[in-house]
Amino acid sequence: MACFCPDTPPESVKSRGTRGQRDAQILAKQDNPNVFALGLKDACCEEPCCCILSGLGAPFGCTACWARKAVLEKYSANGLDDYVCCQGYIPQCCCCHPGAWCAGSRLGLACEGLCCPVFSLSLARLHMMDAKQNRPDPCDYQIIQCSNCLQLISCVLDIVAIFVEQARDLAHIVDCLADLFTCSVAGCMGAQVHHEIKKDSTEAGVIYVVAQGVPVDVVVLPGHASPGSLASQDHQVPVAEAQAVVVMGQPAGAPPNEEMDR
Repeated sequence: MACFCPDTPPESVKSRGTRGQRDAQILAKQDNPNVFALGLKDACCEEPCCCILSGLGAPFGCTACWARKAVLEKYSANGLDDYVCCQGYIPQCCCCHPGAWCAGSRLGLACEGLCCPVFSLSLARLHMMDAKQNRPDPCDYQIIQCSNCLQLISCVLDIVAIFVEQARDLAHIVDCLADLFTCSVAGCMGAQVHHEIKKDSTEAGVIYVVAQGVPVDVVVLPGHASPGSLASQDHQVPVAEAQAVVVMGQPAGAPPNEEMDR
């Protein structure tokens, strides 16, 4: 079924207001310069054990709690102290402002993971994408859209089954298929997050980015270590400071000359 889903994001955002702003921010990630070291479609082959464990733990919130904690500790300057409900990806609606709730709360992180296990896992992945300026793989769009489509069909059939008794067996079958597929996608997401963090932790002083589809080595300048590692535990560098990269004779994402001199 995933083959029938497009491998490209929407061309534009049709939503308005705060929802439109949120959707526009997510859509803009397709222009990020870097990619994940491991796509969702390859996660089960490259990280089979992690994929299975993540899929099994997803319904209970275990995968989400681990992923949120791991991404915050690896890519945020203050680690778990930078946690807020939904990590600011849900905009304010009337008097509700999730971005101001449970700041730095470990209990809040646990409640988020337990109450919204798959959504919270997606937030960890989005947070990592922003921290590393990663764009999703085209096949990621297909897999995630297929999961969402199956859940939508499941909801429609559940409503139909309320009024049509003959449709109840079919609704139960589709429910099981949709949930199994969603758990498998969650397993791949967990494996993708784990692989990215593992790669950044073991390759000291080097991270990999993609410029025009060509992978290049990012050499980190000495003396730029700071909390929120994107390279390694011992030599930490945020994205904005990884300046010593040359692609085709030009610095990749280089800041103005005065910043480079500084």
